[in-house]
Amino acid sequence: MKAILARDGHAALAEVPVPAIGDGEFLLAVEVCGLCGTDVMKLDTKAKGAILGHELCGIVEKAGPGSPFLPGERVVVSHHVPCLSCHYCRKGQESMCRQFKGTNIEPGGFAEFVRIPALHAKHASFKVPEGLGAISASQTEPLACVLRNVKRIGAAKGDVIGIIGLGAIGQMTGQLLKIFGATAVGLDLDAERVKKFSRWGTATMNADDFARLGKEQSDGRGFDAIIFSAGTPALVARCVSWLRDGGILNVFASFHPDPFMKLDLNAIYHRELSVLSSYSPALVDLKEAFDLIASKTFNPLLLAPMTFPFSSFNDAVKAVKSRQTLKSILVPR
Repeated sequence: MKAILARDGHAALAEVPVPAIGDGEFLLAVEVCGLCGTDVMKLDTKAKGAILGHELCGIVEKAGPGSPFLPGERVVVSHHVPCLSCHYCRKGQESMCRQFKGTNIEPGGFAEFVRIPALHAKHASFKVPEGLGAISASQTEPLACVLRNVKRIGAAKGDVIGIIGLGAIGQMTGQLLKIFGATAVGLDLDAERVKKFSRWGTATMNADDFARLGKEQSDGRGFDAIIFSAGTPALVARCVSWLRDGGILNVFASFHPDPFMKLDLNAIYHRELSVLSSYSPALVDLKEAFDLIASKTFNPLLLAPMTFPFSSFNDAVKAVKSRQTLKSILVPR
């Protein structure tokens, strides 16, 4: 079968064996797999042992003994599974669980067939209902990341939340905040992304206007939280003054190549500001995100994804990096 494998910062289509499956497992014939920003980051940083592709949906090709799914069923799958019993899991930090970080699908989502291990089949896979397309279903995991982050900052009706970086994650955050009843204000240097964000709230290309809008829409308090789905360390430090007292500085992205900054710790202390991050979803977030998509409450297709065959993987990456699209979707052929 064909699969896209990463080597030293480069990805190439390779011929590999179809994975064998065991008890409780199933073999998924991939229909679609979304390209995540972390896939691009792994290539840019030449991450060793990178497994690419985790926003996948497909049809069960073969089911092992005890598999919870049957051949012919459409299933969406996530790529990590926590143990649910360690200290991290008991503290509600499943994405810090050592098992979570150590589990994955084989050989990755950009493959014609993927082995879904028993733990994934049991805890992190969902049968897709009739009427829900594969592309929409494939966005369960990224939406779950966004959902967990929005819950971690406690976003609620009446809150004013700033979002810096209006790519796919920023746009998904805006749509989810609207569902939650919060007021969203976005900032991005791309005029087209600012325009797209107007469906969810107000957006601007100017940092000073962003700060002003936060003040205006919060009756002078400032933002309840500012979410960084992109940006620079210098901008993170600058936006501390745009938060209300008791507000939250939310880091929701990796910063490369330089992740360091100077931060006014006196402001953090005297104003009781919080610095909070969110990395990856818990199992409950996956289920809630899947339900939001399945019920048509949340619509991933508003990202207007572009579709590419596996053979055009580099074009899919280029389309995202050059801002031709918010989301690239890979299909086997």
